[in-house]
Amino acid sequence: MWEYMSLSINTTMPFVLLALLGIFLKRRGFIGDKFVTQGNKIVFYFAIPTTIFRSIHRADLSEVLDLRFLAFNSAWLVFFFLVVWVLAYKFMSDKGSVSSFVNSAYRSSLSVVAPPLLWLMFSAELHLGINPDIYAKGILMVSVLLILSYATAAVLFAVHDTKATGGELVVGILKAIAKNPVVIGVVAGLVMNVLMNTLHFELPAFVNNTVNPLANLVMPLAMICVGANLAFHGFDIKFKYVVVSVAVKLLVMPVASVLVALLFGFTGSDLTIIMILNALPMAVGAYVMQAELGGDSYIGASVLMLTMTLSSITLTLFIFLFRVFGFLV
Repeated sequence: MWEYMSLSINTTMPFVLLALLGIFLKRRGFIGDKFVTQGNKIVFYFAIPTTIFRSIHRADLSEVLDLRFLAFNSAWLVFFFLVVWVLAYKFMSDKGSVSSFVNSAYRSSLSVVAPPLLWLMFSAELHLGINPDIYAKGILMVSVLLILSYATAAVLFAVHDTKATGGELVVGILKAIAKNPVVIGVVAGLVMNVLMNTLHFELPAFVNNTVNPLANLVMPLAMICVGANLAFHGFDIKFKYVVVSVAVKLLVMPVASVLVALLFGFTGSDLTIIMILNALPMAVGAYVMQAELGGDSYIGASVLMLTMTLSSITLTLFIFLFRVFGFLV
């Protein structure tokens, strides 16, 4: 149990410490609101698309293809997103915060936190006799959900940011998705993946040496901006939204996903992967997207900070319970 807590802490605490650095830099006057705005733009328009491109263009998407597993996780993400969206719009009095609440409540840190956790759980290097396809299946699922989470979020913000109706609304949503830098990164990565696998085309070394450091900007720059954006509003309605969003992300989403997966007959490693992917803290990219597309930065930054801090406890607890109930050997 302690090895999982150690990995969770070592994976999530750097995010928290960088956010604390952002708080310090803002209060000491090293950075200001203009830096935060510009930093979010750099991450959203350049660093995140580059990260997505890097993760997709070399992936062997046909290595492990369990269509039933892929279909379930994809359908669950979309279903949970829609349920949270409908309930939030119905019960939240501040309609302007709906998109930020929903975005914070269902977006998981798939590209940063998921891979090391899956590696610890299912790596053939660490567990003798384990099927290496399990880890590969988890990583493939991460790639698919990453695309879906950005696509659904693009629709969410497009709907809440446009005043158009009917056909104009549909056109506005499609334009917003097409112009989204993350979607562009996904498409570019898929195109390059096809070129590399069919024509054996390779990117020049200088391109890779440019892509890698740009992609690595996401975590440090985004978390410093998160810290600089943090401000305690007191126990007002927005703080209540933060608390509910954190509870939905770290408790409701993983528990509900496991219960539904059990009904569909998933057990063992498949069920464990489903639990991990739904119990992850909020994604850094979700906050950046929220801040850049007109969402509530306070809600996004607060939920990100709290889920990163608390997920080391909740994830370890879920893994422990999975061992107790025999879902994880």
